[in-house]
Order: sequence, then C-alpha cells, then structure tokens
Amino acid sequence: MKTLSSSILSFEFFKDFFSIDVTKKCYMPGVEKRSKVNLLCSNMDKGKSKGYGSSSTQSEVDAYRTGQPVETWMSEDDNSEDSDMPYLKLQEANNIFKAIYKEIMTIAFEAKYYIKALPALGSIDEFQKVFRISPPPGVRLETTIETAKVPIPARTLCMNLMDLDSWHASMSHIFQYVGGNMPDDVFQDLKHEDPSILHVEKVNVEFHLPTPFAAVRKFSFLRFLKEVMPDELWTIIDVSEDYFHDVGNMTERKCRRRPSAVLIRACDDHSEVIWIENMEVPKQSQLQDDTYSALINSDEAFSAKRWVKALLWSLKRFRGTFFMQEIKWGHPSYLSLLSLTTNMRMDFMKCLRGSPDDRDWTILTDHGMRIMQDATGRSHEACNICGYASVVSFRIQAKPQLVFQYLVKKNRQLQWLLLLDEEAKEILRFAADDESNLVTLHKRSAITKMDWKTEEYLLQEASWDGFCYLIISATMTQADVFFSLIARYKDVELKPSGFAIVPDGLESSLVTFSLQEDLLVPDAETGIRVKSYVTKRIISEIMEEMAGVLEAKS
Repeated sequence: MKTLSSSILSFEFFKDFFSIDVTKKCYMPGVEKRSKVNLLCSNMDKGKSKGYGSSSTQSEVDAYRTGQPVETWMSEDDNSEDSDMPYLKLQEANNIFKAIYKEIMTIAFEAKYYIKALPALGSIDEFQKVFRISPPPGVRLETTIETAKVPIPARTLCMNLMDLDSWHASMSHIFQYVGGNMPDDVFQDLKHEDPSILHVEKVNVEFHLPTPFAAVRKFSFLRFLKEVMPDELWTIIDVSEDYFHDVGNMTERKCRRRPSAVLIRACDDHSEVIWIENMEVPKQSQLQDDTYSALINSDEAFSAKRWVKALLWSLKRFRGTFFMQEIKWGHPSYLSLLSLTTNMRMDFMKCLRGSPDDRDWTILTDHGMRIMQDATGRSHEACNICGYASVVSFRIQAKPQLVFQYLVKKNRQLQWLLLLDEEAKEILRFAADDESNLVTLHKRSAITKMDWKTEEYLLQEASWDGFCYLIISATMTQADVFFSLIARYKDVELKPSGFAIVPDGLESSLVTFSLQEDLLVPDAETGIRVKSYVTKRIISEIMEEMAGVLEAKS
C-alpha cells in the first residue's frame, strides 16, 4: 500500500480547501497535459455561444408519441459526403445538451430550491421530453434531490468533483471503480463552441455497498462542467452518452444515468449545493442476490442525501483536531496521518469488492464466506508464510449506531489477540468536531520470538458518513510509525482489517467483517480451514456479546 505518495493529488486538493486563493487561475491536474483547460476562471467575454436552434426529427417525435425510448439521436450516414455533416452533428449535440441542462434546472425549480426561473433556450421541448419517458421493463427510475451548505469555496468544490482521483479518494467507500478518458470529438467541438462548457470527460464508474455479496451499479456517462453565471453559479452535469448517439446494445446495461447534476452557487467562502441523482436501475427481481435487494434499492443507499452527507463527512475529516499526541519522536502532520488512513481505507475496500483485482488477491472460496490469498508476492513463500483475508457479511438485530459503538472497542481486541494481556495506551487522538471521524493510535508491549520486549502499535479509524459506519485498523511497528508519521519519507505496507455497518431496516444492521493476517500453513487448503474457523468463532463471539449489550439496554 502506497501510504504517502499514492494519494498526494487528493490531499493537495483538501489542503487547498482552507487556503485557496480564488482570484488565481485554477487548472485541473491530470487535464493540463492534454489541453491546458482553464476550468474555473471566467472567459465568457471572449465569445458567445452559437444559437443553433432546434433540429428535432420526425422519428424522434414519433418515438416519444409511442412512449419508446430514443437510443440514438445523432444519426450517422457513412455514405454521405455532405460537407455540412460535422456541423449538423454539432448542431444536434448542442440542442441535446441544452435540453439536458434545462431538464436539470427544471428538476431543481420544481423542488422549490433557489432556482427561481427556467432558462429560455429555444425550441428544445421535443428533446427534453425524452428524459420523462418511462423506463423499460425490469428497470425503475430513482430520482432524489438534496441541498446543503458546504464549507469550501465554490471553485474549489468544482475542481474536487471534476478530478476523478480526488472524487474517488474522498469517498472511496462508495466506489468500486472509477476511470475516465477523453470523449468523442463532437463533445470537444461542443466545448470549444460554447465557452460556458469548461470541461467534458467520459466517466466509467461502479458504485457498491460495503459487501462483496451485493450487486454493483455500473454506469458510463459524460461529465460536463458548465459555468451558468460567471463567478457565481456552476453546474456539474452527468448524463449517459447514449442520449447523444448509439454506443452499443443498451439492453445489456442495467444502469443508466439520466440528467443528473450538482449545482454549485458561490456564497462567500462557502458553497450552496443542489445535488440531483437521476438514474435508471434494475428492479429488485433483476438483481443477482435478493438477500441484499431491499437494501440496494432503498432510498438511502445511493441517494442524493447520501452523497451530500458523504461529502460533508470528508470535509469534516480534514478539519479534525489533535486532542492527544504522545509520540515521543515528534509531532505527526495531520496530512500524513490522513494520507495513511485514506490509503488504509482504500486497501480495506479492495477486499470488499465484488470482483477483487487478481493482482491483489486470489479467491480460494466464495460460498457464504469469501477467503482470499495474497497475490502480490510480498509474503514469505519460502517459509510457508502467506497473507490471507476472509470476508463475510451477517446481520445483527440492533441499530447501526449501537453496533458501531460496541465494535469500535471490539476491533482493537481482535487485532491484538496474540499480544501480552495488558491494557493498551492511547498515544494519539485526531477527531472531527462532531466525532463523525476518529483516528487513534494505541501502543502496547509485546514479546518477540527471541524473547525481546518491543512495542506494537494499532492505528484505527472509526467513521460515519450518515449512512455507512466504518471501523478500520492495522497493526504497525515502531519503524512504521516513525517513517510514515514523523519522518514522512517512507511508504509502509499495512494489512487493514475491520467492519463496515449499514442499516438494514429500522432495527437491524448489515455487518461486513474483513480480517487480514499472515498464516504459517503448508498449503492453501489448510489456510482456508484456519481462516474459516477463526472467522466463524469471532462472529459467534460478537453475536453473543451483542445479545448481552441489548439485554443490558432493555
């Protein structure tokens, strides 16, 4: 795990949340090499957008009247040698984009937020009607909207959401995969013709619950950054590319991004946000595993409210304070500490993927409990020592907050089963003001195989984003603590374990437990038996102790 260097980009963004000079020109890292696009500084006075008017075709009108979705709007004629074809494609793309933008503003207007009137964009009604067509059989429409005041400048928030690496790192517990690339030429031409479109990128993303046993939501869409009012209002627009032209057989795609957006209005050093999630997703009967279908299709799991709360949680995390610091070698940087725990969380979530990267893990068994073997080659194979991980999900008949409070302490005990039976000492505490995020470092004495006394450390982060609770920890050596937190010049390899907790009904929680450890076993079959026995014993112990907690409360 690259604990210091791999996420430096995202941490520079968060550091700038509290020190950015919004009068300076801002460029998006990762895009500079391609086009040097000035994302956020207004250039509206350099030119005006062409007024292309409407280009609705009869086939599109007929399709709407029959209630059938239109998959291809931008027609292609391979035999045509008409020199106007590129212009016509651009004209049609412009009208479609206007309709998408108007649909987003209509949703915000109908929700009675700060949008007071709809934009006048010409005759685009036939295009906009397509976004109101009922979804096909087996698919349902999920539309949610949430508003919030976010304590960072509007330009900085735009930069953070447009940079995919930063977006992923700040909320990695929601993502299974994020990737992006430059879109087709027509969208680049559209950006050049319309100065209000500051950037456009094609995005492939997979959202998941923190369990490998639930279905994943896969999306492919275009992301636009549009400046609505210079230095005052921006909107980040997501929409499926197939609204513009044919991108293949859509029947194979279970999830589709209808016009969605984050409207961002500048308010001094804060931002006023309207978050719109608008998507087509499978109905419950279409999911591979009905055990988790109710949870996945709830209004909470991937709603606009969930995204807004996750964003606010990530900002509170970076505004935390050291309440205790007793490391004898020096004072750690909060950026180093959060970089370490961010990468610890990302490594933990890799174990919870529906399909883990085969460069990281080899799945040995996947029946009720997933057991994996380290595939990185870092283990001591010559000594028959190999890294193993077990992942299992189970239910507890208790509210998530109560389960979380119990497991915060229990997780430390599980990590230190083999150490001396004495109380660990907390030597570092870094917390958000509302303790929605708490990072601790505990120290405890241990005896090595050579009967030498040494000190072991346990780094743990416990957090809650409004929907999902996470408790993630990893053991560290003295050298790990010094080089990663004090000297800050060496990457360290951590093996995080922990719990993810999400609500499953009013009085129940879905808990996912992942445990990494090195085992000295002769073969993989023995490793499976050992991991299965240890994990089942831990879960049985948790269920028994939680029953006692509930009985005491009643």
